[in-house]
Amino acid sequence: MSAKRFWGLLSLFILLLGSLSGCNLVGQPAPAPTPTAPPAASAPDWIIAEGRVVPRDSAWLIFRVSGRVDAVLVEEGQRVQAGEVLMRLGDREQAEAALAAAELARLQAQQHLDDLKRTADLAAAQARQAVAQAEQALLDAQQALDNLDTDAYRDQIDRAWEEVTRAQDEVKDAQEEVDRYKNLDPDNPTRKRAEDRLENAQDRLKKAQRDYDRLNNRLEQARAAVAAAEAALAEARHTYEQRQSGPDPDDLALAEAQLRQAEAQVAAAQASLDSLELKAPFAGTVVEVRVASGESVMPNQPVILLADLDTLYVETTDLSETDVVNINVGQEAEIVADALPEVTLKGTVERISDQFATKGGDIVYTVRLRLEAPDPRLRWGMTVEVRFKP
Repeated sequence: MSAKRFWGLLSLFILLLGSLSGCNLVGQPAPAPTPTAPPAASAPDWIIAEGRVVPRDSAWLIFRVSGRVDAVLVEEGQRVQAGEVLMRLGDREQAEAALAAAELARLQAQQHLDDLKRTADLAAAQARQAVAQAEQALLDAQQALDNLDTDAYRDQIDRAWEEVTRAQDEVKDAQEEVDRYKNLDPDNPTRKRAEDRLENAQDRLKKAQRDYDRLNNRLEQARAAVAAAEAALAEARHTYEQRQSGPDPDDLALAEAQLRQAEAQVAAAQASLDSLELKAPFAGTVVEVRVASGESVMPNQPVILLADLDTLYVETTDLSETDVVNINVGQEAEIVADALPEVTLKGTVERISDQFATKGGDIVYTVRLRLEAPDPRLRWGMTVEVRFKP
């Protein structure tokens, strides 16, 4: 019988006894009232609740992926350490190959970044050399332009243009003469002389135009060479300024991004491989194993129950909302297991749940107590009575 039920029946019995003492038999005078003594001071009331023995930690372990069990590495009752592999799925070759490829890519990305940083001084020196070469190229291009762009050369271009103009006039005159004789017979000597003159004039115009274009293009090429050398020098100086503080910022950013991507691929491949192994999240005892080697499992299927039974706790199951307000963390309690009524254990409140539950229409809260020197005969799930000291 629980303490709650015992005290309830005792209170009911006292009420019935009091009501009977106020009654008398028919025809008999009621006895004279007797003086009552003042009530004695009662001891403070204890808060009593039921509870169960629980381990410090417990969990059903699951795989996040489906597969066939390749090996069960533990048995029920075996103690394991945190991180120890308890069960392994098969078909690991593809995941292992993906991890190896990702690690190779990460190594290559790291080497590229290291090379970029290691050769930063060399790159700066090469950039400075490129500036010097660009400066010399500009000087050479400018000197070539100065040597070419002279009064004499411009006079030569002007004379060439005059030749083009004369040749154009000759072509025009020859064309007019051909037009005058175009109605004559094609074999007419006069017409043929006019046509020959036009053809010769056109040839001289083409030659004069080529000579002029050649002279003019040579000057334009020299000017373009100066412009190109100026642009190359500006770019070389910009590159040199960037190399002064280390590798090229764009190259460095790209190399670092490639390394981060490679590291992420390694992490993903490692996680995929790790998902084929079931590891203990904490040290404890294997309480139950539900699958055997060769069986298939589905994602989130419970396969192993692990519990830390080294430290036992008690959690209340029916502590009401009116009682929980009088409970505090650190408060002491006496605990009696139904299976061991002769043993009184000590417990200390460690946590009071913020989440409520409903039991028999009542609002109840779970209080977790740490057992001090628990009896070795206690087992997970045993029912207990918890007496909170006032």
